[in-house]
Amino acid sequence: MCAHRMDAMAATDRPDVAAWRAMLYANDRLLKRLAEEMLREQALELSWYEVLMHLAEARRAITQRELVELTLMGQSGLSRVLAKLEAAGLVRRVAVETDRRNLSVELTDRGRERLRRAAPLHLQGIKRWFTDPMSARQVEAIRAGLERVLDNLAEDSRGPRSEPEPVAIGPQLLSLSTDGVLTADAIVVRDALEPVMLADAVRYARPEDVGELRRLLSVMTRRLDSPVDFLRADWALHRRIAQISPNEVLRQMYLSLVTTLEDNVDAIVPDKSHPDYLQRRLRLHADIVEAIADSDARAIAELVDQHRLTTAADPAPATRGGVKARRQSTR
Repeated sequence: MCAHRMDAMAATDRPDVAAWRAMLYANDRLLKRLAEEMLREQALELSWYEVLMHLAEARRAITQRELVELTLMGQSGLSRVLAKLEAAGLVRRVAVETDRRNLSVELTDRGRERLRRAAPLHLQGIKRWFTDPMSARQVEAIRAGLERVLDNLAEDSRGPRSEPEPVAIGPQLLSLSTDGVLTADAIVVRDALEPVMLADAVRYARPEDVGELRRLLSVMTRRLDSPVDFLRADWALHRRIAQISPNEVLRQMYLSLVTTLEDNVDAIVPDKSHPDYLQRRLRLHADIVEAIADSDARAIAELVDQHRLTTAADPAPATRGGVKARRQSTR
């Protein structure tokens, strides 16, 4: 047996590693179980319930920024949930008078009633799947231990921090809210997963998938005048492409990387070539969508290299050769 394999096996015997993994697995499986029960019994997404719960506990309207800290969803994830809750009449959002870029969120009467009906199921699930298998002493030990972990992380986060370095993508710079190394690494790994994900999309896409991809592509077209909105529409398109894959591990890894990018990018600092760059990216994504529609694995293999974010710049449209010319006739 090789040395690194023996080291990996030995690590699993360490109490700290074992505790860490038990926490991760328990958290993942518990949330899945609670989400399944909430959806089945109350027809309510667990993320919706979480937002309604925090708004009720606040007993007042709170800002969307405050909700980001409470829910741990990230700004983009929370925005999507709030949009759906607002459309369902469960919350309302209004601009904060002292900060028009921020929104105040509050429960509606309908949202409060929806939460009242769902809360007993959630509490029963926590009791059944989390606290019942343990003694009261074990539950208290877990609470106290995890609170110490949180306190330690909070103290570390209050230390001095330098401004994050921007990350380059083609001719654009991403202005970041957090660690630039994390974001750059996420881009590299995303590019590595892209060929497999797009190959799955070509193989498994259904007509309804293609229709949704074309709709999202039209959103990108309407966002050409706003670099940040264009990039977020780009990510939405790739989220939908990822959902076509039947490979759950690939899908979840890819989506988590996109979430990392969404949560960390504050703005884009374009240069003078930026409008042309966005037009080229739009045409490239149109080619990708049509290759998926045609189940054309060869075309995807050619396009995937052009799509990489870690290259210095996108190729000019002319370098796409036959792929570009043939695609024009299908749209």
